[in-house]
Amino acid sequence: MDKEKLRYAIAKEISEGNTAFSEKDFGVTEEQFDGAVNFLSREGYLIGIKTLEDRPDLLAPELTEKGENYLKQNGTWSKAYKTIKEVRDWLK
Repeated sequence: MDKEKLRYAIAKEISEGNTAFSEKDFGVTEEQFDGAVNFLSREGYLIGIKTLEDRPDLLAPELTEKGENYLKQNGTWSKAYKTIKEVRDWLK
């Protein structure tokens, strides 16, 4: 599993207004998913992440300007990454 791609996929979904996803949608473990969300939050790419029962909560996350720039900088992935439905194969 490629951590950078997972981070990108999570940020991309949030940028498109989709927050109804979990590690199951990405085919990764809770630890991998939580680590990616926590990284994006800690590095200032996302705001609005709360912690519930020791897990990040995605009820109202927002992409920051820094997060938007992150997506632009990794724009080459945008062509390969279309939707969360295809993400499992893309993360390999």
